[in-house]
Amino acid sequence: MDERKAIRDLDRLKWVGILAPIGFIWTFQLLRGYVLDGRISSANADALSAAVMALAVLGFGIAMGALLDRTQRELIRQNRELSAMTSVGQAVRPDLPLEAMIREALARVVEATGAVAGIARVRWGEPDPMLVRCPADLGPGLDWVTGLLDETLAPVGGATAIERPDLDATVLRVPLAGAGGHGEERTLALGEIRLLFHPARPAALGPEIVEDLARTIATGIRLERLLADVRGREREQRALYDVAVQLTERAEVRDVLDAISGHARELLEADRAVVCLVDPTAIPGAGAAGRRAMLDDGTTCPVLHLDQRADHPRNRLCPLREGSVAAPWAARPLHEDGQLIGELCVTRASGPAFTPAETRLLGALADLAAIAVRTARLRESEEQVTIVTERERIARELHDSLAQVLGQMHLRLRAVDGRAQTPEVRAELSDLADTADEAYRDVRESILGLRETLGGDRGLEGALREYLAKYGRQTGIAVALICDPDACRALEPRAEVQLLRVVQEALTNVRKHAHAGRVSVRIALREGRPSITIEDDGTGFDLATIGPSMTGGFGLAAMRERTEQVGGTLDIVSTPGKGTRIRVQIPGEGLRGAPASAASTAARR
Repeated sequence: MDERKAIRDLDRLKWVGILAPIGFIWTFQLLRGYVLDGRISSANADALSAAVMALAVLGFGIAMGALLDRTQRELIRQNRELSAMTSVGQAVRPDLPLEAMIREALARVVEATGAVAGIARVRWGEPDPMLVRCPADLGPGLDWVTGLLDETLAPVGGATAIERPDLDATVLRVPLAGAGGHGEERTLALGEIRLLFHPARPAALGPEIVEDLARTIATGIRLERLLADVRGREREQRALYDVAVQLTERAEVRDVLDAISGHARELLEADRAVVCLVDPTAIPGAGAAGRRAMLDDGTTCPVLHLDQRADHPRNRLCPLREGSVAAPWAARPLHEDGQLIGELCVTRASGPAFTPAETRLLGALADLAAIAVRTARLRESEEQVTIVTERERIARELHDSLAQVLGQMHLRLRAVDGRAQTPEVRAELSDLADTADEAYRDVRESILGLRETLGGDRGLEGALREYLAKYGRQTGIAVALICDPDACRALEPRAEVQLLRVVQEALTNVRKHAHAGRVSVRIALREGRPSITIEDDGTGFDLATIGPSMTGGFGLAAMRERTEQVGGTLDIVSTPGKGTRIRVQIPGEGLRGAPASAASTAARR
């Protein structure tokens, strides 16, 4: 639109309308005075003057009309161009979704240019361009228009008209280009607009105006993407802040990981996001069977990515692998001290692949998940140290106070028993001495149990061997431990703690009630699940007589409670005179890699 030319034409018309009549009258009067006067009669001179004036007025009117018509056409063109620019500018609104905004703007471009149809191809960071058509439905007989607009052609640098005489059509291609930003004198090609005219004719607007309309649309697209990026960054910052707050408030690791997977699913527009935790106690070199992970739905996931690379191939056994293998999927590792401790995985049922920016965000969330796991482990280690310290303190106090008193009481009662004068007093003192000795043995065994822990790298097998050796020396009962290494490795630390306490309680019952000479402890895999069996050759008992002790007592009831805390089952088989067998079976929830339950805190006792 050349506004300066229109203003120049108006100024020219104004001065022509003022000066042309004056100049003509002066020139005509001079010519009449010097040329006509005296040569022709006055009547003929007047007639000639009238004819000349009529011709002059006619010519002046024609010239003025031409100038006015030209100016009017220019003003109409400028008004049409201004109206088109305003209409398209109004369609480019930030409150509309990107596709709706492009469709509305393209419809106004098609209307302003007089095109039959149009298509906008927008490409920005997506593997496939966004296609917006106007009108969406061309109606019967115009299928060829879609094929013509969809032709694959080389990019153009400006408005380019392509004539198709065979179809009596003209295709106008206009690039969608906007300023590069930051004052750069370059353009960013976002795609192009194609307009089809049938029958073949030029656009109602000039090429420069159509390019201006395309630049307006491109600027709107760029602004929309910038606003989307800003809003996305705000969401990312809020998500990272939310996780950071949970970490500072010492929230449970399950809640933190659930929050992280939820943010990953929302921010990356994924159908599912999962934090998988690799068993930190897996033995190096044990292979895939020794590396299991925890999923949010409670199932286990074999983590086969032993190379610990962030760009590892997708695990073909991943439980998230549903439908097509080509479905978008991404994962970032969780590291602790250079070791792989898990992964944060996201997947989509369909849609574009995850972009590098989305993968970087996934990595940031994975780092927070690693911090959450590391913090939870440090906190659990602190709690374990506190528990062990407290158990040592209680054991020390029992040893220095109650155990000493009971020992002295037993010795003094035995000494007094020898000096008793009557058989009745001697029998009573002997019973008291036996009671004191039994109580002393209970306290000593309690001290032994309090001091026995799973500290260090011993595991359940090492702790049991040490405890059984001390138990055998104190009680004189022959003990044997039979352990399947695979069964021990399949147990979670919290299950190991509870099973150690169950064995201690069972052996206490053997010493106090079974009158056994031998007892065996066996850890094995039964139907793929670990179990522990304590069997003695004692007197046994009738199961029908222990019902109340199972619910109200502290021995067998405590064993059942500890077993249930790790989701296991406790079975007792006993026959009077034939000994007793106690078997604890741990289900899938007690295996390594299973999700922590509400009993995890109680499992540390």
